[in-house]
Amino acid sequence: MIKKEKKPSPKVQKALTVLRKILLISLGCFLYASAVNIFFVPADLNIGGLTGVAQILHVLIHTPIGLVVLVLNIPLILLAIRFIGFRFIFWTVYATVVSSLLLDLTAPLTGILSLGEGDKLLTCILGGALSGAGLGIVFTQGASTGGTDIIGRLLSLLFPHMTIGRLMLICDVIIVTGGALVMGKWEIALYSGVAIYLSSGAIDTVLYGLDKSQAAFIVTVKGQEVTEKLLSDLDRGVTRLSSRGGYSGGDSETLICAVSTRQMARLKEIVSSVDPGAFVIFTEVHDIMGDGFKMLY
Repeated sequence: MIKKEKKPSPKVQKALTVLRKILLISLGCFLYASAVNIFFVPADLNIGGLTGVAQILHVLIHTPIGLVVLVLNIPLILLAIRFIGFRFIFWTVYATVVSSLLLDLTAPLTGILSLGEGDKLLTCILGGALSGAGLGIVFTQGASTGGTDIIGRLLSLLFPHMTIGRLMLICDVIIVTGGALVMGKWEIALYSGVAIYLSSGAIDTVLYGLDKSQAAFIVTVKGQEVTEKLLSDLDRGVTRLSSRGGYSGGDSETLICAVSTRQMARLKEIVSSVDPGAFVIFTEVHDIMGDGFKMLY
């Protein structure tokens, strides 16, 4: 007799999910804090956000970076709770507190690799990769480390015509420029820009992975034949939609097929061999979930 595996109760599953979230956010915050103290602080690189503001104050009056970040985030968090809602920023509050504490706890790591004065480009690369990986892990859990993320959300209420990303970028540019003025070295701003760019790339890698996928939209009058060929040769699913040409007025089908980037050339060959007059559009997509890609659970 085969015993059925007993599944954890809903309460246990929920507790495990929360515990996993706490551990991952804490890990991401640790990587981010380590990157700031090991790479950015010794090299006088300003990475924007409230951490960048705290770095400027650290240079001017030697205040602890983590404590300043926490203090600056308090009014922003209160405003966010008032105008956005606590339920939506609960994990951001947790990540903000943890990252602020870890920024000071990892302060003894400053200068441990002695890269700051020797090779700032290498510092940008390693620091950007490590901080981006940490922030990416935090973002995958639906949280952030506060700062310009909250500022961007709040400013979007005043400037609804501007995206949150653009508002955050404006804030970071102002902070990095201020850091360059304080330190009197404009090349620092350029290196900081490189570090921020590399960090954003690392964030995207953690969030979306290295293997980007493509969604193909195929407009064809031979929908059945093209579908059968794609199913047999590419082993990819196809969705068929009835469509009509806006110029010609003729009836056709629009096929939607998700493929990996390396399968793009093969898909074009297949479509061209069946219907040379077909119209094909590729668009880059991320985080495809389902059969043949990532599993939903």
